[in-house]
Amino acid sequence: VKRATMRMRSARRLSLFMTILRSLAAAFLLIGTLSAQSPLSPRSGATTYDHVAEISYAGRSAIHEGSRRLGEISTRHARAASVMALPLGAQDQVLIGFGAQGFAFQPPAASLVPENLSSLALKLGWNRAIDAQWSVRAEIDPGTYGKSDFGAPIAVRAIYAATRDLQWAFGVNYDWRSSHPLIGGVGVRWRFAPAWTLSFILPAPRIEWAVTPNLTLSAGASLRGGTFRVSDDFGRRRGRPTFDGQRVDYREINAGLGARWRLAPGIALHLGIGYMTDRRFEFENRNLLLNGDGAPAAQLTLTSAF
Repeated sequence: VKRATMRMRSARRLSLFMTILRSLAAAFLLIGTLSAQSPLSPRSGATTYDHVAEISYAGRSAIHEGSRRLGEISTRHARAASVMALPLGAQDQVLIGFGAQGFAFQPPAASLVPENLSSLALKLGWNRAIDAQWSVRAEIDPGTYGKSDFGAPIAVRAIYAATRDLQWAFGVNYDWRSSHPLIGGVGVRWRFAPAWTLSFILPAPRIEWAVTPNLTLSAGASLRGGTFRVSDDFGRRRGRPTFDGQRVDYREINAGLGARWRLAPGIALHLGIGYMTDRRFEFENRNLLLNGDGAPAAQLTLTSAF
């Protein structure tokens, strides 16, 4: 009886943890994929450059439409982004760049899981250092999201540097195409010990341990996704024509361990391994949710900042 009670308590804790992660994913689905790699505050002076390239894979697991099991899917993901910050005086920077990402799923035959979802967009923005503690960053990403679907998600973020080791981030995001068009939240980056940093800033909250100047280990989670339009014959090819040309919100949650190697000044290689705890597709206009089970996952990212 005691063991059964302990198992029930463990199951309840796991269920609560998953509920919190899923709520966070829904609330922050629209946060730009580059935001996790961007500096917390503007870097003044000369022109600066930020680049990121990433690939990831999650293994096969079951996907369901309601209580009906459709089969199994895997997920391959790739993204690349590059942003140049041009100084305009001592306090302002103009941001110019691009971002691209793609998901591939290998779906079961005749299911409403898309074969792939992709986006290609410009990244335009503005940074302003208001004073020694406050800065503001605004971004818009006009481009194509899926099959011939134009979008322009907007993100505004304010940073308050309470001290050198503690910064607060306040953000709001808007995308009229999404089932969650207007969202916002608060994040924090806190170096609470010489080698330890808590970076609770979505879409990649984590805790970091600087083992050496060139090696940092971490544990945390990552949220990915976006809003995309499927092709005009998407539904007809599956015998469900009402889904032709519909928009779909895709999201996934990953949790695990990571390592970051500093290869050279400004260049780092990130390796993550863990578990994809949730992946789902939501066709809001058709009131349909496809919910996937978890699977092992891995990620490799190369970043540079100059």
